[in-house]
Amino acid sequence: MTLVFTLLTVLGLNAKCDWSTLKLQQWNERNYYKWYVSGKVLDDTCVDYMFMVYDFQTKKTDTVYDVRGIVEVQFNVKGRYKLYLKVWNKCNKCDTTLYRPVEIVQFPGAGLGWVVNQINCKKYKFEMNYIKGIPLKDTCMEYYMVFYKGPWMDTMSQKEWDNLTDYQIGMEYDFPDDDFLGYTQTRLAEFTFKDSGRVLMYAQWWNKCLKQDTFMFRRLDVCKRANTTSVTVFNKPEPKLIGMYDIMGRPVYNIKEDELVIYLYSDGSTRKVIRK
Repeated sequence: MTLVFTLLTVLGLNAKCDWSTLKLQQWNERNYYKWYVSGKVLDDTCVDYMFMVYDFQTKKTDTVYDVRGIVEVQFNVKGRYKLYLKVWNKCNKCDTTLYRPVEIVQFPGAGLGWVVNQINCKKYKFEMNYIKGIPLKDTCMEYYMVFYKGPWMDTMSQKEWDNLTDYQIGMEYDFPDDDFLGYTQTRLAEFTFKDSGRVLMYAQWWNKCLKQDTFMFRRLDVCKRANTTSVTVFNKPEPKLIGMYDIMGRPVYNIKEDELVIYLYSDGSTRKVIRK
């Protein structure tokens, strides 16, 4: 789930610089992370910034390059990391640092499926997969499914809705209380929607002992109408005239009186015409 952190500064608290508008947005799925820095203070041409990642395992710091304030990092090794965002004002000689700790725990096998009731299309049965390697009687894992329905969802075209990515959802949707439909707290759960239409849900696997989670978004079309007939009607387009020929097959450019002309159309059909 996208979390917006207005993080405390740890360096350079200076009256000459106001860093209060700085925000660091985070989106992640399993070991793949994206961060986005924003704030009015960045409009100042004196202000610049740099992203860095510290690896607690190797005790090394790497610089991460951004594209318009966005950085992407994939952590391939289980362990602890910390993202640093160094921001400075070269004119006023002051700086600050925002940071975000990261702990990578693998969640292999995370997946989600559902079945729609054949009698009531608003009634769903969901199943979140077990995480591989974790005993079935494990008490650390918790499972959540949360459902949202906003007016913007039904205004999108079907193509826009189908192509909506997890990243777009995580970075652009604030999950407001007005859109909240409900949630479940079990790996196997039933949920009945009050209305038909589009619904956004996210499933979360939370390891409360390690304080690490993973999640995934899913788009639902509740009671989506199917085709009511198996017959599809195609409207045949009107064929276009592509040439005129005489009875010998030679092109005709000027039609004379009492001359037989053969019209050839784009669909392969012909028509014989004698001009009077």
